[in-house]
Amino acid sequence: MAGWLPLIIILLAVVLVVGPVMWLKPSSRDRRLADLRQRAARAGMSVQMQPLPAALGEGSAAVYTQRWRDRRRLQLGWSLELQRMEHEMHFAGRWDWSGGRSAPEPAWEPLRELLAQLPRDACAVVASDSGLGVQWHEDSGESGMAALEGALPEFGPSIEEAIRQPRREEPAPE
Repeated sequence: MAGWLPLIIILLAVVLVVGPVMWLKPSSRDRRLADLRQRAARAGMSVQMQPLPAALGEGSAAVYTQRWRDRRRLQLGWSLELQRMEHEMHFAGRWDWSGGRSAPEPAWEPLRELLAQLPRDACAVVASDSGLGVQWHEDSGESGMAALEGALPEFGPSIEEAIRQPRREEPAPE
């Protein structure tokens, strides 16, 4: 037994050193998410975590945001959220406005078109100071990212112009 004791101590030391190192190694899911978020950054989008819409329970999901081209006079602070079930009173199927605050009506048609192009795991569309964002679970991976890369640049500019407040006309001097 005395001959085995040094071997057991060496194995225990190796396990104590290798164990925490392996625990810190990112999982394949972590690497996939990091790749998606780097791809978003290269496409000019920012990514941040936000709580899920209330209808979807607790937790959080990433919001991929495309910056506004011109932030002046935009009517912001509205979001479309995925609801638990489809209803005819909702804005579009399972999508409805959060907190009763909706986007200006001229933006409704491009928003419906945007919703049709989003990844299947999208759960919110948010208009904030940062830009137009889509919250999604990132489960659809590369195909979901491709959908976002196509949809946000395609519909973002028309939504941006549709939510812009018109300039006030200065009264002409008499």
